[in-house]
Amino acid sequence: MQPTKNQIALAELKFSYQALKRPLEVSKAKFSFKFLKRISGKPLSNHENERYVLFVNEKQHVFSWYKFQDFGIAGNYIQQVIGLALACNAYGIVILKYNHERPLFIDSVDELFVSTCFDTCEKVKIDIIDYIICNPKTYLSYRKQCLKD
Repeated sequence: MQPTKNQIALAELKFSYQALKRPLEVSKAKFSFKFLKRISGKPLSNHENERYVLFVNEKQHVFSWYKFQDFGIAGNYIQQVIGLALACNAYGIVILKYNHERPLFIDSVDELFVSTCFDTCEKVKIDIIDYIICNPKTYLSYRKQCLKD
């Protein structure tokens, strides 16, 4: 029997139990941005994006993260995120979209993705802490920009 994409993604889930000097409270976008800078790798070309999902516990501290290799269809991506969050018993998630040296803005694709993701997560009782778009210098928080939290 061949493993499904979700089973493969789950097998690749990277757990990060490195003790931090201070708890990382990801409800604040700047801390999620700093965490992303620690885990992201090489600089990207202008047309590339990397997407990460951070899984958090009830205190909103990161306990694991996953880097998606291929974004593909947004619906499949959301199903993978939800499947991984349920499998590792996460309280909530933070989704990070990393662009290298590009202007940051929330476009219609981001809006559609976030609204679909929020609706799906609400059905399975997983909290979406934030959707953050960032480059090496700064970040844009969907929660702050669009929801005015």
